Amino acid sequence: MSNLLEVLITCDSNNTLWTCSIWDSYTGTNLMTYKGGGTAENHTLSFIGSDYLAVVQKTKPVLHVWPLNSQQTVQGMRFILPGKASAFAVTPDGSYCVAGIEEKIYVWQISSGSLLTIINRHYQKVSLLKFTNDGRFFISAAEDGMVMVWSLATVAANPEVELVTQTIAGQHDPAYIFSDHSLPVTDLYISKTGMHGRLFTVSSDRSCKVYDLTCGEMLLNLIFDEPLSAIVLDVLELNAFIGTTEGKIFQCSLTNPPRNRDVLVNNGDNMNIFSSHTKAVTCLSISLNGDILMSGSNDEQLILWHIRSRQPVRIIRHKGPITNAFFTTNYDAIYKQDFTPGIVLHSLERTLEKNSENVSEIEVIVKKDSNFWPTCGDMSIDTTYDNFASKEIDVVSKQNEAKLKEELEKMKSINSNLYALSIENALKSIPIELDKNKITVHKKKKNKSHFK
Repeated sequence: MSNLLEVLITCDSNNTLWTCSIWDSYTGTNLMTYKGGGTAENHTLSFIGSDYLAVVQKTKPVLHVWPLNSQQTVQGMRFILPGKASAFAVTPDGSYCVAGIEEKIYVWQISSGSLLTIINRHYQKVSLLKFTNDGRFFISAAEDGMVMVWSLATVAANPEVELVTQTIAGQHDPAYIFSDHSLPVTDLYISKTGMHGRLFTVSSDRSCKVYDLTCGEMLLNLIFDEPLSAIVLDVLELNAFIGTTEGKIFQCSLTNPPRNRDVLVNNGDNMNIFSSHTKAVTCLSISLNGDILMSGSNDEQLILWHIRSRQPVRIIRHKGPITNAFFTTNYDAIYKQDFTPGIVLHSLERTLEKNSENVSEIEVIVKKDSNFWPTCGDMSIDTTYDNFASKEIDVVSKQNEAKLKEELEKMKSINSNLYALSIENALKSIPIELDKNKITVHKKKKNKSHFK
């Protein structure tokens, strides 16, 4: 199954056999299961780079991590959190992770396990944490209805390096604060362009708000008749799919902007509704090719929809409400017996208090290939341009070398001429001075003899 381009990964809340499972979305076949993690918390399933899979347990303050090719968790290491986490996210490169515990946000460096800071700006429990595609910013949403945009570099750079106490923690200012929702935020979506794009948030107050992350202003406010629970956009980000607590999924086109900022979405138009779930929609995701919409619900069903026809293509039944589900690329590490992880894991620190005398420095070597031009399978890459560019660079370097040699010869000739001229002038001036000295000396002797 390694020839698949994308797979589907899911978690439910009432399965004793496995915690996470990977499915073939085309046939509904179960490809891989990950066991021993208990029940997964909502919106906490994340990949750590392309080597590990992590999820937070719902009933315990534990983070479970699996190698992608193993059904068992990482051996010899436990990831104990300071408390039961309600949100969790990892940067796309697997370097940092954030967890929402009650109203606080904890930020760790994964390779060293260092707790970098604790952000304390929300007033109620943090429910959502998501990173932008470049990993430079992350967005937090809480039950207080507030949405905050954070710069990872700003919050991770702590001025108190030697000794940090939790009493002075959390004194960070977010890039943006959005407090337009009156009830808890249930889901959010960030554009692929990150801080140069849009932010979509849905809430139990029956509204979907669209923000411009470049300036921090609200562009659109969609008002529905039902509380909202999930949101996702298609591949080109031209249509928004919004799930409700009643089991409906609305498709809203973003290509026809309304005249007013506040728009009431009519529930009577059945042409724009995916209707098959009987309970609240908890997860939404779009396939990589943009043809299939995946929806998970509390009715223990995961439905794959054909977007153009709005008809269900396949139903994958689970034993409990769906807590996490999304499409992802098919990683090669899932099917390998032995592979060397490129990311170093370390136990996570639980407090910020550090003893400056026992600080140990470690050197972490991470295997990363940063090739700008990607290679696709056995496809050969045309290097004609590269060869031409290298030849052009060689010609330019040779021309520069010839010019430098010519300038050097000129400087040598000028220096030799100056040296010869200075020597000649020095030799001409010495005899004249000697004759004058002799004359003056001779005159002095004559004067002395005359007085005698």
